[in-house]
Amino acid sequence: MTGFFIKKAFFDGWDNLLTLIALNVGFIVLIILFLAIPMIASGNVALTIFMLVLVIYLSHFYAGGVSLFLGDLVFDRAPEFREFPSYITSTWKLSAVFGTITTIHVLILMIGFPFYISLGGVFGLAALAILFWVSVLWWFISLWIFPVRRQLNTEVKKVLKKSLILFFDNPGFSVFMGVYSLINFLISVATAFLVPGLSSILYSHQIALKLLMYKYDYIEEHPDTNPKEIPWGALLMNEKEKVGPRSLKGMIFPWKD
Repeated sequence: MTGFFIKKAFFDGWDNLLTLIALNVGFIVLIILFLAIPMIASGNVALTIFMLVLVIYLSHFYAGGVSLFLGDLVFDRAPEFREFPSYITSTWKLSAVFGTITTIHVLILMIGFPFYISLGGVFGLAALAILFWVSVLWWFISLWIFPVRRQLNTEVKKVLKKSLILFFDNPGFSVFMGVYSLINFLISVATAFLVPGLSSILYSHQIALKLLMYKYDYIEEHPDTNPKEIPWGALLMNEKEKVGPRSLKGMIFPWKD
């Protein structure tokens, strides 16, 4: 399933490249605003923290709208950009909770890392390690939050609970998605976040959950099935037909394919 996910995410992203680039512009504006905080705040600590928190919340509201917009795209609905504000308003509660968690997390890191480094010794090192791994764990869990909101449940508590369950039920794939997202982020840095960009990363998360849900649908119909023996080939047949026998050569030079 992982191999097919990479292929589908790549070619689906290519097919919707202009849409993803357009959505990336919003993220670029937010990134510019983030980078401008030191200049705007001019050393004012209170204003710096206020601006940082503001950017975090705006980013989560925008990301929630983008993710739901792209979630509809994953399920073969063609949303229009004039509908985009409705996607933000429909997920503002989850985005606000997500933004609050991220804000608290960032503030803990800003305070905790310098403090534990200054402590030194075994205790300081142990505290730093715990803080680091808790952050990594949250990163893997958070990947599923917006996809779960679009595909499984709209209630905030249940979204967080299901995201947690998805991680622990699929730790290997969740770690893969975290690494995959990080690689795409680093590639995006080289293109000033235009391509593939943050919208492409959110798009891939929606695709990943859609494919993963085939497993759960199958297990629900066949409760005695060993989770390690899921017939992915059969379950993903329709998805493979949608993608088709495509190649990089055919993508760049379609007249030669």
